[in-house]
This record gives sequence, C-alpha cells and structure tokens, in this order.
Amino acid sequence: MRYCMKRMSVLVTVVLTLALGTGILSCTGDNGFEEQEMTPEELPGGGNGSDDGDAPDFDPIITGWDGQKADDAAMDIVGTNEDIYWEANGFGGSKAVTVTVTYSGSSATVTTSDTSVEYYTDGAYVTIDMLTHSVKNVEIVVSGKSDDGQLKIYGEKKFKLTLSGVELTSSKGPAINDQCKKRAFVHLTEGTTNRLTDAATYSEEPRYLNGGSSASEDRKGCFFSEGNLIFSGTGVLEVKGNYKHGIVTDGYFYTRPGVTIAVTGAAKNAIHVKGDQDDGIGVYIAGGLIYANVSSTAGKGIKTDLDAEIVGGKLLLNTSGNATYDEDEKDTSSSACIKTDGSVIISGGTHTLKSTGTGGKGINADGEIRVSGGETTVTTTGGKYTYSSNLTSSPKGVKADGNITISGGKLNISVTGASDGSEGLESKATLTISGGEIYSYAYDDAINAASAINITGGKVYAYASNNDGIDSNGSLVISGGLVIGVGTSAPESGIDCDDSNSFKINGGTVISMGGTLQSNPSTSSTQRSVVYNGVSATKGTKICVLNSSGTPVLTFEFPRTMNGAAFFFSTPDIASGASYTLSSGGSLSDNTDAWNGWYGGGTWSGGSQVGTFTSNSVVTTIGSSSGPGGGGMPGGGGPGRPGGR
Repeated sequence: MRYCMKRMSVLVTVVLTLALGTGILSCTGDNGFEEQEMTPEELPGGGNGSDDGDAPDFDPIITGWDGQKADDAAMDIVGTNEDIYWEANGFGGSKAVTVTVTYSGSSATVTTSDTSVEYYTDGAYVTIDMLTHSVKNVEIVVSGKSDDGQLKIYGEKKFKLTLSGVELTSSKGPAINDQCKKRAFVHLTEGTTNRLTDAATYSEEPRYLNGGSSASEDRKGCFFSEGNLIFSGTGVLEVKGNYKHGIVTDGYFYTRPGVTIAVTGAAKNAIHVKGDQDDGIGVYIAGGLIYANVSSTAGKGIKTDLDAEIVGGKLLLNTSGNATYDEDEKDTSSSACIKTDGSVIISGGTHTLKSTGTGGKGINADGEIRVSGGETTVTTTGGKYTYSSNLTSSPKGVKADGNITISGGKLNISVTGASDGSEGLESKATLTISGGEIYSYAYDDAINAASAINITGGKVYAYASNNDGIDSNGSLVISGGLVIGVGTSAPESGIDCDDSNSFKINGGTVISMGGTLQSNPSTSSTQRSVVYNGVSATKGTKICVLNSSGTPVLTFEFPRTMNGAAFFFSTPDIASGASYTLSSGGSLSDNTDAWNGWYGGGTWSGGSQVGTFTSNSVVTTIGSSSGPGGGGMPGGGGPGRPGGR
C-alpha cells in the first residue's frame, strides 16, 4: 500500500542557535520539495504541511462492504488435523449422511439420506434433529431464500454445514441457531454468496427439543453456535446482527484461507467468541478476509474471552460507537476493533483497523500482545470519554495490560484524538522490541510503557503531537535497531525516562527531538551519545554530523519546527576522543538508506557549520537548556569545546 504526499516547492529557512556566553551561531539555507509518492516508512511525520508536525496519511476510510473477497485461497492446504479440516473426517465417505434444506419464500423442503436424522418444518422454520438418534458424519447443505425463516440444529456429534447460496431473514431469532456443542465445519460453496439477518427482537421459536425454551437456550446473535465454528471455502458469508452480535460462538472461531466473512452491522459485537478452554483457543485467523462495520455503543469488531491469534489473511474492521458506562462491570467500556480478555498474537496478514468513537481502541488486550509478522495499520480519531472524574476511557492505538513484544512485521499507528491519554502503543507492563517496523503517531505519548522499554533491534518511529515520543515510566534500555522519538516543547521529550540510572544506550542508532531530554543516559551506557541543547529548527531541514574526514555519521531531517529544543543522538560511529562537526542547510546525496527522516551514508555538501564537539565522555552535552535534564552545560560543553558528563 502506498500513500501520496504532495508538497509545493518552498523556501525552507532553518535557524540553529546556541546561546554560548555572548555568542550566537546560526545558519540559513534552502531546501526544495517536489511532488513525490511516499510509503509510510518514508513519511517524516505525515504530509499535511503543518509546521507543528504532520498527522500520517494512512487514515483509511472503511465504508460499506463492496463485495471484496479473500485472495489467499491458494494458501489453504488441506491438513490431517480432524479438528480443523472437514476433509480429514467422514463427511462425503460411504457412511456419510447428507441432509439438504432448500428454502423457497415461506416454505422449505428437507431431504435426508438417513431417516435417523429427524427434521421438522413450520413454514420456512426448519429444525434438524441429529440428537435423538446420535447421528454422526452428517453434512447439512443449505440453499434458497426466505424472508421469514430459520435453520435450527440439534446434535451431539461434529457436523459439516455447507452454505450453498442461502439467504435467510428470521423474525423470531437467529437466522442460524446451532444448539450442538460439538464443532461445526461451515463450508462456503465456491461462487456463492450467503446472507443471514436475524430479528431485532427475539421471540419463541417453533421447535425445542428436550423440554427446552427460549429461556433455557442461548440465542446471542444472527449466526449462533454452542460449539466451535471452523470456516472454509471460497464463497461469501454476509451477516447482519440486529438483536445483538453478528456471529457468536461459545466455542472457538477459526477461519481458513479463502474464506470471506462480512458482518455489515451488529447491535453489539460483529464477532463474539467465548472460546474453547480445553483447546485454549479463542479466535484463530489462518487466512481469509473478515470485514466488520460496527456502529453500536462500545461495540467490538472481534471480541473473545481468550486469545486471538492472527497468522494470515486480511482484517478490515471499523468501529464508530462511543464509549459508555457498564453498569454490570461498574467501569467504562469502549469500542475496539479487536478486544480480548486474553492475548493478541499477530504473525501474518495485512490488516486495517479503525475506531472513530470516544475512547475507541484499535487493539485492546487484557493479556499480552505479540507481533512477529504481517502489516497492521491502526487508526483512532475519537477523544476521551468521561463518565466521572474517576471513570474515563482514553483512545488507544494498540494497548495491552500485559507485556507487548514486537519481533517482526509492521505496525502503523495513528491516534489523533486531542485528549490526554490518547496514546499510540501502550503497555501497562514491559515493551520489548527486537525487530520489525513501528510507526506510531499520537496526540499524547506515541509509545508508553509502565515498567520498562527494551529495544534490541528493528525500526521505531514515535511522534507525539502534544507529549513525549517515547516514554518509559520505569527503565529504558536501547542496545540495537533504529529508534527515533519526537516530542513536543518543554517539558516534553522525544525520549523520556525519568531516572538517568535506568536509561542506557548500549547500541543502535538513536535520535530524539523534543523540548528537553528528561534524563541523560546513564554513564554506564556502553555506547556514546550527544545531547545538543538549545536547538531551534524549521521542519524539513536536515542536520548532519560529520567526522573529521567529512563523512556523514548521522543525518536527520527535522520533522517539526521547534525553538530551544533538545536534539539527542547516539550511533556506534561516535568514537572516543574523536571530533565532529554539525552542519545544517546543506544537501545529502547518494545515501544508502533512509527511514522517517533518518539517512544512512551518503555525501554531504554545502551547508553551514553550527557546532563542533569532541567525544571525551560517554555522554557529551552541548549547549544549555532550562528544561529538565538539560542541566546547563556540565563541564563547559559547547561547540568547539568538549563537555558532557
């Protein structure tokens, strides 16, 4: 996916000033921008032209489902696991039982290859009884259309449900009501579209077995199942849940590649999953396309009591409902594209999640979040929901009460709601990054962790429009990767760690720009760094750190206009006792790499010298800052003079 950013060719003037005694150093230069097509990883903060920083361009518009289908059917390789593959069971064999249900307006026709399967019809309301005689290896094939009908299923053995071009609307309850606690293999026949709509108000159904009633049987949504649901096939299932949920199961929810499921509306959650405690599975997306558009208050795209694991496919999830106060939980409840009481694990696929209501979340896990592959784009636009001074719900891009671990894949996060707590990537415990690419833009902290942040690899870009780029309330250790943190004016920071002893740079390339550097790195760090205080810069201008041979050690393009900022950088190329020059207003050519304002290698030409330093200590400080962490100029640090701590 690519995003377009247009910029007029403009004159950009940069002024870098350092108050050093009575001397002021400054330089000016111009830099033209041409219209260009850019990917998210190339965007230095977006592209809307604001000098205060740009919101990202990856703000998707998820409208009504337009018939888009899964494109990964070729990846659906049939395995031998009988729990997942209906092909590995007895369906279609010599002992198989086939039941056909054909709807036609106000009536339905049922046939069966084994009279042990009993059935009942009341107009177009059909009940299939596989329970009384405990029939196994049953395949139920459903087709036809009724504007007032239902399929109800009883059984105690796993079965296959083949939807082969059926359109059902019920006026009494669910369109499909599966009362069998065993797994249902739901197969969507190639080339068919199957549509299900339930009643807005549920009433008594025509048939109950074993003395059941509406009070004793669960009926929670348009397609309801007591057992596990395993979806396969290249057909389409379109669901609209008027009463409560769209698809709901008291077991687990599993999709194979090639499946297309579109929940076009739900009174509460699009897909609601209790999960199978014995198998330890809540939601498992092996592939396929899942679309959900939910406008209900505190509605969820996908909700499970257990874990949600996503290894492939495509998710298009949109929620627009506001948060609310939950009387039962005595707490606030907000909309979320994915909400789990367990963990969220993403290892593949391409996913677009958007939440626009107050307090909305992209991914919200009570447990952990682990990302190792795929590309996930999360956008939230709503502000904070306030029920009382002690009960609020802030929008979040990706949030976990437990740890967040990112080892691969891509995360694109945009949280634009203008309220405190509107954070991009947040762990209430420890955030660990060892690989992948993360682009996080937020009104409040772009990246935040309560206990610790540990970065050993990958690429991280964190931009806050009103707070800290990266904020650890505990320790912060960076030992690898490329890390860029951009915060706003003092007292906010590009990288914020309150305790200097807990902030260590042991490797990687690290860049921070903000009003202050809350704490300088610990002198026990094993990689050298530079704190450059008192910088005033215009967005779009590059600053280059050159070694004594004139070779760029680091080049960075300022993503926002700031006055008196703290510019912090660290790279393995800063050597002990070596001298360096800082230049601005020039141009860089033949660079070997670039990512969100950082440039690797290349040749620097032109520009004006704005400072020099000699790396005589682990942390070299240039200039002065009145904000926290600046500490003036310990050791007399300044251009042309060694300093630091």
